Amino acid sequence: MNAMRSSHPEAAAESNLPNPLPSSPGFRDTTFTENHEVALHRWVPWIAGFSGSFVAGVLDTVRQRGKMRVLDPFAGVGTTLIEALKKGDDTIGFEINPYAALACKVKANAGHYDVADLDRLIARFEAYGAAASWLHTRPASARPAGFRSRSPFFSDTVERQVLACLDFVAAETTDWLKDLFHVAFGSVMVSFSNYTYEPSLGTRAGAGKPDIEDADVFGIVRRKLQEMRDDVIRFQGWLARHKPVPRATVHPLSYLDHAHRIEPRSIDVLITSPPYLNNYHYIRNTRPHLFWLGLAQTPADLKIIERQSFGLFWQTVRSGPPVALQPDLPHLAEQIEQLRALHPEKAPYGGSGWANYAAAYFNDCQRFCAVTLSRMRPGGSVVVVIGNNILQGIEFQTDRLFAEIAEREGFKIVDLHEVRKRRTGNSIVNSSVRIGAARQRVRLYETAVELRAP
Repeated sequence: MNAMRSSHPEAAAESNLPNPLPSSPGFRDTTFTENHEVALHRWVPWIAGFSGSFVAGVLDTVRQRGKMRVLDPFAGVGTTLIEALKKGDDTIGFEINPYAALACKVKANAGHYDVADLDRLIARFEAYGAAASWLHTRPASARPAGFRSRSPFFSDTVERQVLACLDFVAAETTDWLKDLFHVAFGSVMVSFSNYTYEPSLGTRAGAGKPDIEDADVFGIVRRKLQEMRDDVIRFQGWLARHKPVPRATVHPLSYLDHAHRIEPRSIDVLITSPPYLNNYHYIRNTRPHLFWLGLAQTPADLKIIERQSFGLFWQTVRSGPPVALQPDLPHLAEQIEQLRALHPEKAPYGGSGWANYAAAYFNDCQRFCAVTLSRMRPGGSVVVVIGNNILQGIEFQTDRLFAEIAEREGFKIVDLHEVRKRRTGNSIVNSSVRIGAARQRVRLYETAVELRAP
């Protein structure tokens, strides 16, 4: 076992938690990149996701019955749901980001699609693009009025094709075909825009890349549709092995606010990865998708989602009064107070703002554990993938702190599995690791916290 990694030895003294195992059978590497080549998972690139093989391994390891009910409270684009469905399990997902929720729903429902109807859609779209009659008519669709960007998101030539694509799908009357087209378009739209993920969304110019003046938008979208069509057939083959066919339910809602939609003591397994304590702004990084697909109309729509998000964001709590820490963890309270005392001259942009963010985050961890305990079957398994984080040079061992909070709420800690020894990127806003002023080198890692309901 590894030695405890912490710049705060007092944390070790107060905790009897197991040290993370370097690796465990069934708890594989979580890296999402392998999903880029796997049917259904490859539909939507998602930086916050984990690998399908990790989920499959966990399901095999914790399975206690033939058919289970599997929950992912932060479902993202549906990795947990798809893997559970492939194994014959019923699934429930919650996802607050409207674009991710749409992708999750479209993927989870793919077992029920009529491939002949999808073939006809693809054929109509190909003919529409080839005829080029859209070049000679004024598009009915328009650039979203509420969307703003530092530089034009699409070039004029690309945008004309984009609007023609949106005109095409607006005429579609079958809901699932319309949704599937929107997911296909959303998954590739950044590739022909003047923006890029590095890993946060920014201009191509800012990343040292040339702008995209022209692109074969119709060809790119058509190829994506064809890829999705092939995956639908494969997925339906997987599901056909199970009788009855497993069911999926996707709620485009906050789990913390709407967990009551799940019957008490009805979940066998929960596998998830909540937002990390790194202020990665999932909503802002999908802002183009939300606006261009009509999922948001004004910036105020995004603010509503931000205020309902797990852990909130630094931007939403930095200027408010001090946020009190609710979990009774003295060593965590001490760390937050150390953070709060840093850089008072920067006001909310200094330690006080980041301390509010950290306290709000761990308060939501406690709320998550309390809500989840009431939904789990006795003896049910909970696996939460989470990593350590650094705020203003102070390391928070978020995995161990989360485990302690879960134990205090009534869960039994089974183990802490180290699933990634090194996490890519130090995307932590204004952390001293990022700006090169850290007092000591800290390794960013990722842990699967395995819990069991009493």
